[in-house]
Amino acid sequence: QFYRFIIFPGKWIKVWYDRLTLLALLDRTEDIKENVFAVLLVVLVSLLGFLTLNQGFCKDIWVLLFCLVMASCQYSLLK
Repeated sequence: QFYRFIIFPGKWIKVWYDRLTLLALLDRTEDIKENVFAVLLVVLVSLLGFLTLNQGFCKDIWVLLFCLVMASCQYSLLK
């Protein structure tokens, strides 16, 4: 059994998952306001991270950990 995954209006591809598994995997958000707000938050996280790293608050291994936390925040916001 396949699911029609809509790429563009009128354009779709066959995906060999059931609908619930595919939606859980991709977790698409249809609301444009929420998508724009998430992108703005991602930009804000990156700017604040740049300013924090530029000021030199983190040293040595803490820079790596700080970057990992920023990356996970951005991934969660965009997912």
